[in-house]
Amino acid sequence: MLGFMSGLERLCSGSKGTLSTGSLELDALVGGIRRGMFYLFYGEKNLIEILFCHLIVNALKLQGEIGRPVVVYILCGNYRKERTEIEMAELMELVEASGYGMEEALRRIHILTASSADQQVLLVNGLIGILEREPEVSLVLIQGIFKLHFDDARVRNYHLAREEVQRSITHFSQLCAERGIPLVASGRPKKAKLIPNPESSSFLRHVANAIVYIRGRGKGTKFNRAFLLSHPSKPPRSTEYAFKVNEELGRDTPPFRQTFHELVARLRREFQDALMHIERREAFDLLIEAWSAELGAVSFAETVKLLDLLFLVSVVENRSVGENLRRRMEVLNDRMTRIEEQLGST
Repeated sequence: MLGFMSGLERLCSGSKGTLSTGSLELDALVGGIRRGMFYLFYGEKNLIEILFCHLIVNALKLQGEIGRPVVVYILCGNYRKERTEIEMAELMELVEASGYGMEEALRRIHILTASSADQQVLLVNGLIGILEREPEVSLVLIQGIFKLHFDDARVRNYHLAREEVQRSITHFSQLCAERGIPLVASGRPKKAKLIPNPESSSFLRHVANAIVYIRGRGKGTKFNRAFLLSHPSKPPRSTEYAFKVNEELGRDTPPFRQTFHELVARLRREFQDALMHIERREAFDLLIEAWSAELGAVSFAETVKLLDLLFLVSVVENRSVGENLRRRMEVLNDRMTRIEEQLGST
């Protein structure tokens, strides 16, 4: 007997390849991130950026049929008005905790950017090119999917910008649906409502399969809240949510920042305090300042070994010598200035 399946059943059936948001509560709310579906999350920007970081790391963990999975991250925004970039500190901590090498993870994240509506249309071809080269794209993210309708970097026709943005969204959605790739986008909320609509709510309601509003924790609550407003198989409802870290990732590895600070504390006890000269101990403090300012680069380092410690001794010595030279130069400059002033007054 022949069996039939409706389009809705096909869209929502099966859990193979379902992507976790990193939160049990969010997964239960939306049914996980399913292949071929278009999800719109809008609300507080920092909360959505954290969600995107969890989605990236979880998408990189999916088992590909051919090769290692790849994530495409599309950034849309006018850099003259606000920051448009990936939340790297959060992403690095999650990658570190997942057990991936940082370089390996970043190599599998393809980033496309647009600062005007017509550039957003051109990114459709950019996405097509990546999909042709990379058979294992497991997730497409779009930050600020409707933003350039309002924040176009060029002063152009308002209606033309709207048409271009809508056309690009339609193409992105079709490309991902045809290939069974989940599309997750972020948007900004309109104002003056308890549960505001997203920008271009009428258009996105027709294109997105699922729409979720995210709001920060209120007074007397410990968690943020997510509101499911639209879904092909789930009723509207809301839930408080939190992200799992170590339990989800299956290991007890602490975040990178914690590991870094613990390592610095250990080096202070076991290395800095044992240095013979006070200048070298002071130089070590300056090195810690430099490390803290470059945590992104430091995150690529591995556990300190003997050879690393020997190299560290050389670096501290060089820093100590350089600091002494700088101080001596300041003294000499002060003397030269006084001599010049004395000569000028005679």
